[in-house]
Amino acid sequence: MSSAFAGTDLLTVMPDVSAYGYPPDPGLTLDSGVPDMAGTGVPDMTGIGTPDLTALSDPVGEAVGQLADQVQDMIVPALIGLADLSGALLVTRLALRGTQALAAFNNKVAAEQEALSRRQMALETGSECWRRAAEAAAGINARITVLGLEPSGPGDPPLPAPVQPVGVPLDLLWKRLAETERALRRVEAQRAARATARLPFDHARDPEHADWYDRLRERRRQSLIRYAEGGPAPEPEATTPEHTESTALTEDDVLREGAALLAGLPLAFTSAGRDLIDDCLAEARRAVGRRPTAVRRYLDEAALIAHKESERALLADRARQDAALQLGALQAAAPEGVDTLPDASQAVEVLQRALRTGVAPSGAAERTVRQALVSRSAALQRAYLVAALRRATEQWGEGSVQGRMDADHWDFAPAAWGGEYWLRVRLTSTGQARVFTMRRPLTPEEERDPATAARDAERCAESSGYVGELGRLTEAEGVRAEFAWSTGQVRTGEPAPGLARSGRKPSARRRPAPPKYRDKDH
Repeated sequence: MSSAFAGTDLLTVMPDVSAYGYPPDPGLTLDSGVPDMAGTGVPDMTGIGTPDLTALSDPVGEAVGQLADQVQDMIVPALIGLADLSGALLVTRLALRGTQALAAFNNKVAAEQEALSRRQMALETGSECWRRAAEAAAGINARITVLGLEPSGPGDPPLPAPVQPVGVPLDLLWKRLAETERALRRVEAQRAARATARLPFDHARDPEHADWYDRLRERRRQSLIRYAEGGPAPEPEATTPEHTESTALTEDDVLREGAALLAGLPLAFTSAGRDLIDDCLAEARRAVGRRPTAVRRYLDEAALIAHKESERALLADRARQDAALQLGALQAAAPEGVDTLPDASQAVEVLQRALRTGVAPSGAAERTVRQALVSRSAALQRAYLVAALRRATEQWGEGSVQGRMDADHWDFAPAAWGGEYWLRVRLTSTGQARVFTMRRPLTPEEERDPATAARDAERCAESSGYVGELGRLTEAEGVRAEFAWSTGQVRTGEPAPGLARSGRKPSARRRPAPPKYRDKDH
């Protein structure tokens, strides 16, 4: 039997892979609102204002300016928009890693900011740009879901709509991400201000210290304003007390330490925790004139409460965002053309409970969620491998003709073979790619004809060349498949329905060859 086999290794999720092959023709006019660079079909980014975009923080802020400026260098097909299969696989992979991995990715973006600004976008950096955009969208959408759990309060800006990365050209996707990030930060800052605004100080009963109380709150207000305008999120400051217990503390000392403490409370800090801190700070100010030795004790107690309640709030917020991210991956509809995905109803129940309570699943519940994500990721990756192999086959040789049999099994006939011989490609249940040399059943006369064996040998020799090219084409689709060819007898069978006997021109949408080695997506 003349055949080839290869293990398949998914290196990079290319942005424009769908279960039905290529997206619409890149020559179609895109009404993006961005002027076209003369005759190229690529949006001209030079006229887009960037100050507001580059002012944003991770993941949009540090990346959007550099990446948006490089969009015009990207391969044209990817500008059509992220395909549903590629998008679903990227989001599911991110859900397996969680929002903590997304935060690490954000830090990496900041660290690579200078390198990104100098890098010319090639094929592999183009797919990396899409991956970052899809992950940024998933993280933003998780934050929107968590904020949507609580009702809006007085003065709250409207919650932005989730970002849909599929089917949107890359330049518009980054612009939409930036706009949504700005709107989301305003909501987060307003809600944090309201949750932590309560102070037990009554100016009417203590008018002498009204200014002191106002200054105590001012630093927190300024930190939230900076965040809403694109600055870093509030975080605790590492401070060292300037006075020991034996040193008398003044109201200014209490003000300085208390203001720093309040300013560093995380966005997710609850009003219940803030009440306890406020009481300690109020008692510390009163103790300055009454019991000076107790001032440090009150300040330390306020700092301890802030530390413990901050940890609790951050853990609950992370649990909710992880649950929202994973729910988004598990509840998303299967991409068009993909078979039904594994049932995840039990995992969905677990995650909905985590979303309500802010307690991350553990033990058996955690294993249920992970198994659901692993099963969905495996199913989507298999669908991606099939689609990538099919796309590579569509680029396979001059005048080729293809007929598809089923989800994992399709035929390809070079025009020069006259339709009597063809190659059959299939993906096995273990993810191995197989290629067979096929022919139609022979008549008794053809079986006795010595020329038949010679033709079989000739087709097998030609098949080896086609298989070698297929390995190079699949790598251009983000999949490494190093085929091993073995020469033997030609298989007999019936071709897939629609496999023609005459040739047609191959698709012109060939990808440039990628580097021989490329890091895997994690």
